[in-house]
Amino acid sequence: MAASKTGGWEARILAQLEHREARVATMARVIQSYNQLAGKVGDYANHSREIEARSREMQGEHERLLENYERSGMSSGGSGGVRGNSLAQQRIAELEREVEGLKEERTVLYRTQGTNAQRLLDLSDKMRETDSRLRQQELEISDSHEELRRMAIKLSDAQDALREKDGTIQILQDEFSALQLEVTQLEMRTEKLQTENDDLVKRWLKKMNEEAEKVNNVTHELEMIKRKSAALSPRLGAAVFEDDHFFSAALSAPGQMRGAGSVVPRRAVGKIDARMEELHSIALSRDGQLLAVGGQSNAVKVFDAETGESIYTLTGCLKGINHVEISSDGSLVLAASSDHTARIWRLDTGRQWKSLTGHIGGVVTAKFNRDASRVFTYSQDRSVKVWDTQRGLCIKTLFTVSGCHDIDLLDSDGARIVTAHLDNSIRVWDTQTGRRLAEATIHKEQVMSVWATRNGPPRVLTNSSDGTLKLVDARTLEVITVMSAPQYHPSRNWARASLSPDERFAVAGSIGGKLYVWDVASGDLVRELDIQKSHICDVLWSPDGQRIYSAEKSRYIMILQ
Repeated sequence: MAASKTGGWEARILAQLEHREARVATMARVIQSYNQLAGKVGDYANHSREIEARSREMQGEHERLLENYERSGMSSGGSGGVRGNSLAQQRIAELEREVEGLKEERTVLYRTQGTNAQRLLDLSDKMRETDSRLRQQELEISDSHEELRRMAIKLSDAQDALREKDGTIQILQDEFSALQLEVTQLEMRTEKLQTENDDLVKRWLKKMNEEAEKVNNVTHELEMIKRKSAALSPRLGAAVFEDDHFFSAALSAPGQMRGAGSVVPRRAVGKIDARMEELHSIALSRDGQLLAVGGQSNAVKVFDAETGESIYTLTGCLKGINHVEISSDGSLVLAASSDHTARIWRLDTGRQWKSLTGHIGGVVTAKFNRDASRVFTYSQDRSVKVWDTQRGLCIKTLFTVSGCHDIDLLDSDGARIVTAHLDNSIRVWDTQTGRRLAEATIHKEQVMSVWATRNGPPRVLTNSSDGTLKLVDARTLEVITVMSAPQYHPSRNWARASLSPDERFAVAGSIGGKLYVWDVASGDLVRELDIQKSHICDVLWSPDGQRIYSAEKSRYIMILQ
């Protein structure tokens, strides 16, 4: 750009100089013509003076001739006098004609001199105008020279700055090369440390699994001893055993509210210590025998849902677990992790089977379809991915409008799903085409969870941070029932509500540790249970509808009946 600007003002100044040269050449021609005219005028003036002098001489000669003629006429007589007079008269006549001719020539010269004088005046005026223009042009040329000088100074400064910047760039390039070399060395050290860390983690996990196995064996032996002791002491009746990990009590009590296969619990009958600093999600197998737990720890723990005994510690994730799921046949466990992956373990071996990688953000939730042939994941990268479970490959990606907290399947195959969004709305998607089928803003604040019904017409239970649960028709997205309670305030990060197996009751936990149960048909609050000490992050009904498993954020899972 600087070069183009420089070329522009140089061309402009060159054009001005060429124009000036043309004007000067024209002026030179005018001055030359003026000088020629002045010379001619001088010649004419000299010639006129010569004619006047000659005329005066002829006039004097004429007078002398007249005088001689008069003298000769007076003194002479006869024929000689007549001839002399005749000659004198002829000479006088010639002189008079010559004088007349000279007068006429002088008159012509005067006229020519007047014309030349007028032309000389005109040329003088033109010369003054030309001088004025020349002075103006000289001023412009002077200004142009000054501008040229300033531009030359600027160009010099720009060149100096450019050289300085080139030096700076060279220094930065050298520093960048040095940093690249340092980064390469750090990467090599990091890879080495990562390898060592992986080896240490494997050894540590092996050690922890061995310790966990020992603890499980001791716990099993202790349980057997307690049962034998109870059998040897029949007078004690139904024994109640309690420790830091699990306690059991009578499975039924008078006054419990029972529905068609579902029970509205009154009290806690057991407690499982998940041995995690923070819980995020729980899942029950379809037969109700296994309980999977995920949290801040990078491992999924699987417990016996009846006894609370630890069965598996499923490792492989590099960061915390946000959601867990058990397949319908109870053979697979699925976990959504903050390390941008979803992982699947086989429960018959306790080992990782698949790692679903492809998200560029932490995976928030993951779901199996009915036969576990597909996995549906949602990530903080605002995409839902559909995976082929057997091959471990992503077969479809849906990009959501806003961030989500939860997803659920509206049919057994997962052809349609529903998503819970931070913009207070829910959306229904066709996973085969990736098209959004419907959306509705049904809450005043963000939607924390969605739970699709498994029986009858498709409906969705939503839980929002505005303190309400709503049952929504999945086909029209119209609200059917609204459920709330004065003291109900769900956690903003982890607050999952669920339906009973017969879909007559809805249950959700509050930040104060209270559990709320509503009648889905009427929206009335059925029961409020104050059983836990911290935020309730997840709550599930057992498949037979006889128990509720409530997970508080800090460590413990309560069993209610």
